[in-house]
Order: sequence, then C-alpha cells, then structure tokens
Amino acid sequence: MVSFDSVLGICPKAAYYPEYDPHGGHYGETFDGIRALAYDGVELEGKKTRVFAHMGFPENGDGPVPAVVLVHGGGGHPEDVWIRRWNRRGYAAIAMDTTGFFPQYPIGHLYEGCAEGMERKLCPPFWEEGYVTAPDNSGMGDGQKPIEDQWMYHAVAQVILAHNLLRADGRIDKSKIGLCGISWGGVISSIVMGFDHRFAFAIPIYGSGYLGYGLSDLDKLFHNPAAYPWLAENRFHLVNMPVMWLCWNDDNCFSVHSNSLSYLATWENNGNTCLSIKENMLHSHYHGYTPPESYWFADRIVSGRAVPRVSAAYEGGRVRFSCSEPVSAARLFFLHAPLAYVTREKYGTKSSFPSEEWKTMALDPAAGEAALPEGAAACYVEFALDEGVALCTPYVEIQRAGAGGKEN
Repeated sequence: MVSFDSVLGICPKAAYYPEYDPHGGHYGETFDGIRALAYDGVELEGKKTRVFAHMGFPENGDGPVPAVVLVHGGGGHPEDVWIRRWNRRGYAAIAMDTTGFFPQYPIGHLYEGCAEGMERKLCPPFWEEGYVTAPDNSGMGDGQKPIEDQWMYHAVAQVILAHNLLRADGRIDKSKIGLCGISWGGVISSIVMGFDHRFAFAIPIYGSGYLGYGLSDLDKLFHNPAAYPWLAENRFHLVNMPVMWLCWNDDNCFSVHSNSLSYLATWENNGNTCLSIKENMLHSHYHGYTPPESYWFADRIVSGRAVPRVSAAYEGGRVRFSCSEPVSAARLFFLHAPLAYVTREKYGTKSSFPSEEWKTMALDPAAGEAALPEGAAACYVEFALDEGVALCTPYVEIQRAGAGGKEN
C-alpha cells in the first residue's frame, strides 16, 4: 500500500548554492530572485537522496505571498522561464528535478531540452558521503521493485517535500500554495493531490488521472499492471481542493477522455474545479505554461473569487449550454465518430494522434440552445471568457441520433 504520511511532516534539510543561480539567457533574459538549492529526498535502497531545485520570489512582495510548486515533464528540468512567469504574477515558485539530474557546472538558465551540463550524478558541491541520486523516469516500468524504490514514489515525495519547504518559509502564505505540473508533471501532480490535501489549488496540464482509459501511446503505459498503484483516480474521492484540468484536444501524448473523466471525478468535491480543452495548443513545456488559464485560475482561487460554472446537455438532436458568467463567444467542438487514435505524421512528427480532425460550430451564448450538426457523435462546448481564457464542458460521446449525455 502506498503511503506518504511520514513525508508530509518532514521539512527536509536544504542548502543554497549561489554559484548555481541562473544568471541569464540567450536573449538577455534576467532571472533575478531565482536561487539554486538542493534538499534531501526520501531514501533509495537505504541510502539518502538529494533533489536539485530552483526557487524564485516576486520582486517587492508585500507581506506573505502566494506560491506554487512546479513539476516538469519528460526530458525537463526546473524551468526558469516558468518560475519567472509565476514570480511576475506575484507568486513564489519552486521547481525541482524529479529525475535525479544535477548541473555539473553553472548554467545560464534551465529550459526545455536543456540537457547540456545536466547529469544524473552527484558531484561537488552537491556530493556528500552517503547520498545517491534519485531514480530516473521509468515510464512506469519499475513495478517489480519495492514501492519505496520506484521512480513515481520518489517523484511524488519530492513534490510533497518541496511543498513542505514553502510552508516553512515565513515569506509565503501557506494557505495559498498551489501545485502545477506539465505532461509527466501533470501525471505526478494528479497523484500528489490525492495524498497531500494541503494545497490551495492544483493545475495538472496535459497529464491527468484515468490514463488507463486514454488512447495515445503514452496512455498505454498505464495499461501495465505495474502502474496500478499509481492510478491517480484511486484517490480522487479524497481530493477537495479546486482543480483546473488543462489539456489539448489534439494531444499526441494524452487523450481528452482522461482529462474529462478526471474533471467529472473531482468536480463533485469542489465546485471551483474546471476544465479547459485548448485548440492548437501543441505539447511542450513552453506550450503548457504559456496559455493564460493556469494563472487566471490561480488568481481566482487565492483571491477568493468563484470560478464560472459551465454545463451542456445533449438530447433530441440538440445541445443546451450555459455559463454562469458572461462570455464573449461559445463553440461546439465535435467529431463524426467517437475519438480514436492512429499513428500518423502531424505537426512535423510521427506519433499517435486523433484519427479525425475536430470540427467546430459557433454557438449563440444568448440563445443557450442549438441543433447539433448532422452526424455529430462526440462533443464538448467551449466558452470564451476575458483574458483569452477558455472553459469547457467535458468530452462526451453521443450513442445514437437523438440520444446523448448531460454533463457539468
């Protein structure tokens, strides 16, 4: 049985390494206020582990500030541009390396694909007698090992420990600390929030729960019985924090089945939970942290403002839809067959993608009702709010003409 009860109460030993602070980028970026540190993780085969991280604070923060724990995806490391975006929004942020990597020399700044100078090796000044590196991403293939030696156990524990570090810092309002992860980081975040209920909000991007229901090649990793202890949905009934599920409708790594099911499973516990299914988003760290939805959602939650409620119902060849706040536009996204994936060339890569292109139909927000397009077999409704934010109803498959589903 998986448990992190002992980890929740630990503020790990941490050390600051000023010589490894980010000092600039390719285009004259500055990263003032972002610091390099390492903290103790959980033990691996009886030996201590150490975790590398970057932590940043907003300039001129007035009193305790809100904060967010950032979890990178596959091939990533702590993302300084991502940290800086949150800092400029008024949040402190910590991003840790969940795969055991450390910089082997000072680097200008860390960014997606920044592999040069990063190794899974503890060298001075990070090396210390009795310490080893944490496990690398196993792709859910290390289920034969004891739970405490599996990569996902360490990744989840590292996130919880980073949260503990923020909570112990007097500059941070510990009642306003959120969680945000991209891709594999979204998967990790979806698991973490079932164990650590202290977060004020959570924003899994791309990755989610219910991956065993997904259709992409990456989703299929969660068909492996070794992944069963790490199915996030097993603990969604314990998740009471507001969650934004942010995803891409044409994702080659995760399909919208999983995000929609995750939304439905967590919305009942908190009415501020919402779903955003983006068009033309693409899949990367940059494309994950660039959309405005995650920052908009965090601001809403920490300021105490409610998140709009959206709904859609499909019956008798029609769709009825609503949003509790004014919207500038609404669209129906639909397919002529239930969502299916095939391997094909798209966006400059050969991967698993939806076999059918999404179609759209403009809806009149004032009308609140419209006829469904002929042959529509799967749908969701998008509502456009201010700031470029899109909120959506979950993906639903209509079984036959004239019959359908109702959703929140």
